[in-house]
Amino acid sequence: MTTAYRKRGVDYSTGSMFTLSPEFYRSEEIYREEIDNIFYRRWLMVCREEEIPETGAFITVAVGDESIIVVRDDRGTIRAHFNVCRHRGTRICEREQGQFGSGDIQCPYHAWRYRLDGTLKAAPLMNETPSFDMSDYPLHSAHVGLWGGFVFISLAEDPVPFETEMAGLIGRFEEWHLPELRIAHTIKYELKCNWKLILQNYQECYHCPGVHPLLSKWTPFRGAVHDCMEGAVIGGYMEMKEPNGGMTMDGKPASVPVCDVSGENLRRVHYYSVFPNLLLSPHPDFVLYHRIQSVTIDRIRNDCFFLLHPDVIADGTKMERFRSAIEFWDKTNREDWHVCEQMQLGLRSRRFERGRYSGQEDILFALDREVLKALGRTPPSR
Repeated sequence: MTTAYRKRGVDYSTGSMFTLSPEFYRSEEIYREEIDNIFYRRWLMVCREEEIPETGAFITVAVGDESIIVVRDDRGTIRAHFNVCRHRGTRICEREQGQFGSGDIQCPYHAWRYRLDGTLKAAPLMNETPSFDMSDYPLHSAHVGLWGGFVFISLAEDPVPFETEMAGLIGRFEEWHLPELRIAHTIKYELKCNWKLILQNYQECYHCPGVHPLLSKWTPFRGAVHDCMEGAVIGGYMEMKEPNGGMTMDGKPASVPVCDVSGENLRRVHYYSVFPNLLLSPHPDFVLYHRIQSVTIDRIRNDCFFLLHPDVIADGTKMERFRSAIEFWDKTNREDWHVCEQMQLGLRSRRFERGRYSGQEDILFALDREVLKALGRTPPSR
């Protein structure tokens, strides 16, 4: 099988495709543009709904210089608030995750208190201040979008509607019943590379024969099919060599098929990047995803999660078998992280200018175009 290149009239199978210049991986000025025009404006995946399961449960999310509190309010609605007090700008919450046991969000400096929905509840002595109206000082809010049990936020004042931005996801993977799945295992990585290198690495298998001999054994690298080549959702799938195979150390399934997965999806592994920070990979027997946080121009946090049905998680024998999938993907991830860090080092060279993409890397050209469009730069046609 050859790679499918055509999507919505775009043909990447002919012509020359060149990489971005190395400045896109080492220039602080460009990185600042990316924070302002991508991370402050696009929809970011921040957690699963199960990570904030009850009233008052929260996480904090770092996005550039901003911090966002994502919390479930007393009506069960998921809210996102800028983590900054309306009084004098103090950062309110210092923890990455926790519970507002009192039902209030309180500033540690002057004890202004906010309800979970962000409205100001108490401001000590401000009743003595002329013309002060508490309704004028709620926490600033960010937008929230929900899909498949995932929670997304946008810091933009007027973002592209969530359903429009995520059109490539809406209606996909219904067989997996994603909202019903739960986190079975997490691996946290810290990498010394630019955030774009991880998305690029994830979306191509040109490197697989040399870097991932075991992965290439289970999914031949020339079998990639790309069915989304534009917009926020980019990716496709690969077919496993064996009809009843699995992405594990021995090539056998890690578990029973997820929910209603059947037919062709029993031998496909899907790989979709949801620009700019989610890597989503539904397998026949589990779902793997990565949540990426860009820390600096050449540092990222990459948290890797495995989703299973709760019935499988509760079965000790099945979970013992599932360890083979965890071992396989941890091994594969570390192989990837090594070459990404080596690429970041190489991109510091004064001699390297721009590289030439192979036909197997057409999807990286599509990712580059998405970056350039977000920065207001004209993407190349080839």
